[in-house]
Order: sequence, then structure tokens, then C-alpha cells
Amino acid sequence: MTSNSETLETEIRELFDLLDTNKDDRLAPKELDCVLRALGINATEADLIEFIGELPKEEGQDKDCVTYDQYAAKIKSNLDISNETDSLQGVFNAFDHMSDGFLTVSKIKGVLSNLGISFPEAEIQMIVNQIGTDGRISFDQFQTLMLNTEDSL
Repeated sequence: MTSNSETLETEIRELFDLLDTNKDDRLAPKELDCVLRALGINATEADLIEFIGELPKEEGQDKDCVTYDQYAAKIKSNLDISNETDSLQGVFNAFDHMSDGFLTVSKIKGVLSNLGISFPEAEIQMIVNQIGTDGRISFDQFQTLMLNTEDSL
């Protein structure tokens, strides 16, 4: 039986091979462009080169191409972000018991109180005002805070 990680690795490799139309084990901007256009994303050549330029380079590598290792690492990192987002959504939902998509002072205070944690309402209000808008925090604001902790402190 194949593990999930082996299946994922196989699928990533198969997609890379499909995209690598000239079979040189590298993706050039034009090959990436074909895929993105098929997905409805119209990127300029400059956008593609900028994206490729953000990836770490291997010694002696063509600066305008993506190797399989770079491609696989980028795909896996995007999947990790999706998993983090799912986890954060679960935490957010625990506080958003009314499922209206927002955290308020009363919701946060209620959850903390149920957990036996005493937190002054004025401090909760200050946090909500710093992070959110209109006295409430959306999931996007919550996610930004949680995923960008260095920038938020």
C-alpha cells in the first residue's frame, strides 16, 4: 500500500513531467505560461521570471528556469499553508460559535470564560480594535495575525 506522501510525490512528479513539454527536466517561463493560461491566469513574462527568481537557485542553474526540486518544494509549501489555514479555521470556528464569520469581544470573553481563563474585557477590546475593524475580527484578519506573527508583534 502506498503512503499519502508517496502518492503526493508521484502526483507532483507526473504534473511536472506533463508541464515539461520539451523534457529537459526544467520548466521555462513559456512552459509555466501555458499552464497558467489554461487555468485562466494571464501572467506576463516579467511576472513569470519574477516568480522563478523568488525560488532558491541551485549551483549552475539557468536563472530563468525551475527545476523539479524547486517545483516540488513550492507545491509542498503551498499544501502546508492550506493545512495551516484549515487548522486556523478550526480554531476560529471554536470562538465563532454563532458562525457569522466574525469574532467579537463577547465571543472571545465567553470562550475564555468557559475555559476558566479570566481576561479583562478592556484588554480583549483593545486586541479586537488592533486586529479587526468595526469591533470585530474576520477570519482573514485572524489568519493574517496568526501566520505573520513576526510582523504583528
